[in-house]
This record gives sequence, structure tokens and C-alpha cells, in this order.
Amino acid sequence: MKSHCLKKLLHPKTVLTKVCITLLAIMIAIAFFVVRLYKRKPLTLVPDAAYLWPVLSQAEGIWKYEKLATGHAYYLYLPETLRQDKDNEDAHIPLIVAFHGSYDTGSAVSKMGKRFTEPEFQKRIHPMGAAVLVPLGRIGYFSDPHSMNLLIQNIILKNKCIDKANIIGYGFSQGAKYVVELACYEPRLFKGVISGSGFYQITYRELLSVLPISFYSALSENDRGIFEQGVKTGRLCGTWCRNSRYVQYPLRYHFWVELYDKTGRGEETMEDWLISVAQQ
Repeated sequence: MKSHCLKKLLHPKTVLTKVCITLLAIMIAIAFFVVRLYKRKPLTLVPDAAYLWPVLSQAEGIWKYEKLATGHAYYLYLPETLRQDKDNEDAHIPLIVAFHGSYDTGSAVSKMGKRFTEPEFQKRIHPMGAAVLVPLGRIGYFSDPHSMNLLIQNIILKNKCIDKANIIGYGFSQGAKYVVELACYEPRLFKGVISGSGFYQITYRELLSVLPISFYSALSENDRGIFEQGVKTGRLCGTWCRNSRYVQYPLRYHFWVELYDKTGRGEETMEDWLISVAQQ
């Protein structure tokens, strides 16, 4: 009897069936794990009085300038229809956060923010437009992702018309390095990240945490010192992260990503890509 049972268990068809079942179970487990890696986790906003109440608040044209006791200062643009209705929770407008390069606080709004406040772009990205935030580096450049994360969250708490699940980070140079660093620090913060001439060096562990984020990374081969540092991050994020793009130029040196830049996928522009990410 024992001999008969042993022969049955060792029968080729029985062994093959068990192997197939085991492999199927492993594949299902891997698929489940991958789905979890690519699923965005919701952001829980953390109120902090130090970031909620400004010591200075004033209108400057279409922008509101605010300064906090923490040393942070920023410009915020809201579409005209929402400036007196900032607590309209039904608006659900996206937020674009633009980070300037080193010691470029003086022209941060004109260089970083203006492109996103143009009427045509505002019409395309959302029926009610988009909010645009231009933080100023406290020491001329950006550091301390923890405090920046709190700053952005509390600006959203003060402007309930902004959709906390639809935040796009944009950066140039040191700001491009920082926007990727901030995404790695708090992967729930950004839905999309645009990095132009950035040099953050991502780890594989960080890469796994940002797989749900859509990245647009662009570098130039003759941007010496920057290209060599940023190329690994650009290629990894462009290959593995959801709906991402990596663009490499031979002779563009140190540059901002422009809305009209081509992504390398036919006639698709960065603006087309950005709007597709915001409207997902």
C-alpha cells in the first residue's frame, strides 16, 4: 500500500501538476506585490500652527506673497474665480509646486511660476485652472524636506480648493534635485515630478517607494558634473515609474524644462504629458 502511494506521488503527471500549482501561486504573489508597489497611497494632511499663520501676507499682482515665522516665504497663485472662494472643496484643482535653482529667489516667480499661469495652460489643465506655488529657498537653495513637506501640506489646508491628491512638483537645477529628494522623502506628496538639469542620486530602495509617481526627467550630456550625477536617476525613473519620461539632449547645457519640449514620443510635448498626469 505504501509503495503504491509513493509511486502515485512520484508519478510525472502528479509532480508536474504540483510544480505548476506552486509556480502559479508564486506568480500570483509577485503580481499582487507589484500592484501594491504601483498603487498610490493617500496623503494625510498634518496641521502645524507654525506653517499655518503667516507673519506677513500681501497681494502682488496675481500672486499672494506670504512669509512665515519658520523662515519660509512663498508666492501662491490661485485662479481668479477662486481667490475669494479658496475654501471651495468642490473645485479640486491641481497644484503645481515650482522650485527655483540655487540663489535664484529674486526671479523665481518670473522664471518658475509664470509659465504655469498663462491662460491657455490654465484652460487646458483643469476646467477651473490650477494653483501654482513658488517657495523661496530659506538659505538661497532648498534643504530640509521635512519642513517643505509640512509647508505644502499646510498651504493646502489653508486653500481647500486644492486637490491634495493632485500635486505636481517642478524643479530646475538645485530645485530639480530637491523635488526628487522631496518625492523620495514623502512618496505620497506628488502625483508627478518634473526635473530639469537635476542631480539627485536615487537609491534602489527609494526607487521602489516612488514607483507610483510619474516622472519627467531631462538632462544634457554637456552639462558636466550635473549629467553624470543625474543620469542614473533619470533613466531609472523613466523606465520603472508609472507613465514616466526620460529625455536626454547632447548639447543643451543647463536648462529649464519648457512646456513645448518634446518627450520623444511622437508629437507629445511636456505640456501634453503634464496635463495627462494631472487629469488621470
